[in-house]
Amino acid sequence: MQPLFMRNVGGKYNRLPTMKENLIKHIERFIIVSEDLKIRLSEISKLQSLEKGKYLHKPNKVCNYTYFINSGLVRIYYKKGDKEITDNFSAEGEWITSIYSFMQNVPDNCYIQTIEKSELISIDILKLEKCFLDFPEMERFGRMLISKYFIEQSERIISLQFHNSKERYAFFFKTAKNKIQRVPLGMLASHLGMTQETLSRVRAGKSSF
Repeated sequence: MQPLFMRNVGGKYNRLPTMKENLIKHIERFIIVSEDLKIRLSEISKLQSLEKGKYLHKPNKVCNYTYFINSGLVRIYYKKGDKEITDNFSAEGEWITSIYSFMQNVPDNCYIQTIEKSELISIDILKLEKCFLDFPEMERFGRMLISKYFIEQSERIISLQFHNSKERYAFFFKTAKNKIQRVPLGMLASHLGMTQETLSRVRAGKSSF
């Protein structure tokens, strides 16, 4: 039997990139991944390595891919006039896509941009849907991810509406500690709904969190 994550090259087996192994390990935190599903996931996964500042998606297009981040940092943002409003950040072991465009198959107004050099795995929506049909456990995994996303978005909306600046920063510090020192000040300020000046004052007192 062909070993998992091996490719037959000239009669010899070579290991596939570790990035795909990391994807499998991530999914196994939620569901049992059969050997057949591992093979399918390896087949539909495309490896990408992007420098800082590169775009995965721009407005007025359909987002046909979802991205698993193996390393690096990526954000979703919108433009209002000349102002950029950051909606979300995703780092290692997390996913990012335009949920609305990806699920509805319609164009949207968001940008998806790397803010660090990033290694990603992209999966096409049509191939993912076929995987869901063939492997019900994978569809269950997809539902778990969507539920997690909407819970996080709901918590963020509540924080923006009902918390003061210090409380909003404390919430981000608690839930995204691995990103707090990596996100540029202006992007973080727009994400938290405050000015850079206010964020700087709040950060000065962060030791109390």
